[in-house]
Formats: sequence, structure tokens, C-alpha cells
Amino acid sequence: MGVDLPLFAEPSGYSVAAVFESEETMNRLAGAWWFLGLYVVNAVFNTILGEEFLFRGVLLPKMEGVFGRWSWVANGVLHGCYHFHQPWGILASIISGVFLYAFPSWRFRSTWLGIIVHSAQSVYFSFLILGVVLGLA
Repeated sequence: MGVDLPLFAEPSGYSVAAVFESEETMNRLAGAWWFLGLYVVNAVFNTILGEEFLFRGVLLPKMEGVFGRWSWVANGVLHGCYHFHQPWGILASIISGVFLYAFPSWRFRSTWLGIIVHSAQSVYFSFLILGVVLGLA
């Protein structure tokens, strides 16, 4: 028995899985190299230049002055709340922001660790989209 919170449920029509389950969509994306290019550009500008350099490169060092040794937790929570446009994913963004991106960057004093971990999903999805564009999916 669970609690149904409509605010935190993924709305129908926003599921990436539903898009790729459509045979019509898959046929339209076969050979659509622009789609792969658009995704790669988005990944570079959003993941690396946007989120990681902003949150781990600029904000995390500044947050140590306020939050001290818990700055990585505050930074991860802030990163999760930044995803308010997807309320169904805020909790997951907070958890991944705290433990996968902020903590390694804080612990090893390197923005690159957050970039590498955060970009791993982008690389994974790039290969999936490449398969779609090549018509292999």
C-alpha cells in the first residue's frame, strides 16, 4: 500500500520509454544524425558546462564557508532542487547529487570527478541513441 502523490508522479507523455516504444518514432529517428548531435551538444552544455561546473566548480567551494564539512550535502540537495521542472525526479536527483556528484568532488577537491560520474550516463545514452540512429534498435 503506497501513498499516491500526483505531484511526484511522472506525467504521461513525458516518459522517454514511451517515446522509444513507438515503432513510428523509431522509424523516424533511423538515420536522423541531427538527433544524436543534438543530444551530444545538450549533454556537453548541460551536464559539463552547466550543472557540474556551476554546482561543483563554483558553488561547492563557496558553500564550504557556510556549511563547513557538510557543504557536499547542501550542494547535492541544491542540485536536486534545481531539477524542480521534473518534480517526479527531485528525490532521485538529490540522492545522486549528494552521493555521486558532490561527495567525490568535495572529497578529492576536483570538479572532474563530478563531471566523469555525471557524464557516464550521457555516454551511455549516446550509445543508445547511436543504435537508434543506425536503425539497430
